[in-house]
Amino acid sequence: MPDPIGDGRVARFETFFEQHYQEISGYVRRRLPESDADDAVGQIFMVAWRRFDRIPVSPQDRLWLFGVARRCVSDSHRSGLRRQRLQARLVQEHVEEPRPSVETGPVHAAIRIAMADLRPADREVLQLVLWDDLSHAEAAALLGCSVNAFELRVRRAKRRLRDALDLPEGQVRSIEALRVVPAKTWRINPS
Repeated sequence: MPDPIGDGRVARFETFFEQHYQEISGYVRRRLPESDADDAVGQIFMVAWRRFDRIPVSPQDRLWLFGVARRCVSDSHRSGLRRQRLQARLVQEHVEEPRPSVETGPVHAAIRIAMADLRPADREVLQLVLWDDLSHAEAAALLGCSVNAFELRVRRAKRRLRDALDLPEGQVRSIEALRVVPAKTWRINPS
């Protein structure tokens, strides 16, 4: 794309986009239905383009972009809830959400069910650390809490997940083994 201003902003933004697209796209796609994900990713990078001169320098730019993504995902969830309420009023009957059609085996199904049963706050901390590869410090900054508070949240969430999976602690090698579960099977739509 030619740079109409001639100051190199377009080229710098293209580099920024290429560096962060995969990571941000994955973050969004694990939290939103496929039908909404592309729009949300586009919106995130549109915000980044508009505020490009005010984005912090690397490595803080990554965390800033995750903050924008988190707000866009929240907005999308709120919009989705409003749409659902309107649809329910118009139809005046209960409509169940379709179940995911991808079954990858009993272990993954059990993990998906256990994750869906967790509190949203527990799900979020596990997703940030295990799926989005944020450090505890980055995730704590994103959630607006101290690193110690975030580490306590992670520990509690892991314990609750172990309990939900009904596995004795001695038999669970590590919750971090959940990283190997294909990300596409992890889409959790909050209720």
